[in-house]
Amino acid sequence: MIQILCGDAGHKARCTALSGANGGASVAMASGPAFDKKVMRIDTLTFWGHGDSSTFCGLTARDFVKKVKEWKKWNPTINTVEIITCNSRHGTELSQRVNGEIEKSWVKSYTDQVKRDLQKKKLTVKALPMGMGIGSANRWSILKYSGTTNTWLYITADGAKDTDAMWPGVYKVEEHPTFVTSKSYVTAGTAVKAADKLRQYTIDFGTVGQLRDALVVLA
Repeated sequence: MIQILCGDAGHKARCTALSGANGGASVAMASGPAFDKKVMRIDTLTFWGHGDSSTFCGLTARDFVKKVKEWKKWNPTINTVEIITCNSRHGTELSQRVNGEIEKSWVKSYTDQVKRDLQKKKLTVKALPMGMGIGSANRWSILKYSGTTNTWLYITADGAKDTDAMWPGVYKVEEHPTFVTSKSYVTAGTAVKAADKLRQYTIDFGTVGQLRDALVVLA
């Protein structure tokens, strides 16, 4: 049994749809308290919300680890944590002016910040893949969702900016005639993937019931 934890009100409907596709799993807010659900024998915490390298579901990396530990304290059968969001595995380059000079620093991805502490608790951590470019992992990713058809689109790409290849990939799908009429990322994604053979981005899509199958185990 999975426990779905929703990052914000804007994700509530899609978390509810995910629940319906997973045996009516319970949905709660990620910011709320942990509950004793031993009778349900929860084995997986599935978090879904907005995220970047600094926060996910409104939680810093430290607060996220603390939240998972709270749930596991009450539900010792939990053995897996799933992270569903954009850019969870991608770091961020920050620029700041120091003494008149521009200094750049690299912030580790959200998953890199939390996975070691979670793995020490014997937890398996899953997230969406980084996607591979030419010889290296891609730098950007985005997860889109259609509430009309309960379908999703996941694009990863490289580039100095997310507008170089990632967003153009999204637009190719969302501006495709089949998406305009159906609002189905599966229908439009299938058409774009077949037609755009030289694309500079990776593309994956599916129904809400297939979303968790797209997650990969983090080493």
